[in-house]
Amino acid sequence: MDELDFLKQHWQKDQEFPKINKEQIQTMLYKSSSSLVKWIFIISVIELIVGITLNVFLYFKLDEQQDNALDIFSNIIDVLSYIVIIYFIYAFFRSYRKIKNTNNTKDLLADILNTRRTVGYYIKFNIYLIIFAISITSLSIIWEEDIMNRSIGHNILFFILLTIFMVGFGWLIIKLVKLYYKAIYIRLIKKLDKNYEDLIKLEEEYQK
Repeated sequence: MDELDFLKQHWQKDQEFPKINKEQIQTMLYKSSSSLVKWIFIISVIELIVGITLNVFLYFKLDEQQDNALDIFSNIIDVLSYIVIIYFIYAFFRSYRKIKNTNNTKDLLADILNTRRTVGYYIKFNIYLIIFAISITSLSIIWEEDIMNRSIGHNILFFILLTIFMVGFGWLIIKLVKLYYKAIYIRLIKKLDKNYEDLIKLEEEYQK
């Protein structure tokens, strides 16, 4: 990307710099866009592998797990969430293949916009999944506390402390996740947006 920006800058301003025609710049933008989407796909696959590995590790590590309704519901949601994540990964791969194989600027612009939307949905889905996981964890703690056999005073204090801890913990986790997505996905999307803007400018120059 830095090399591409360097070439574009000199192509526009430096008369002594070797001339690069619009088709060459366009080709580099195509390759750059394909590379960015490929990295989005690769990172999402790595996240899936890490997530599955951690889940399997925790499943066999926690021998005290009980087969209650909450655990069964949580396991079902885990399976469904992985199915959705695999769909997102497939969508990233499909976008990568389309961008890599296209030679039409109009199609490339549409694919960039579609990839941008998909990444946005992917980030929102994962954040909602974290919120859901925290909620299930809270319910699991309440279940294990056996509040029906506790005093009212104990339950009030328990709920207050649990709420404070879970809200604070949830806020911290979501904040860290957003920082991670900003450093990885949003950074890649911003570069993709820059390619989109450059392609629009090239199209406008063609029409002059």
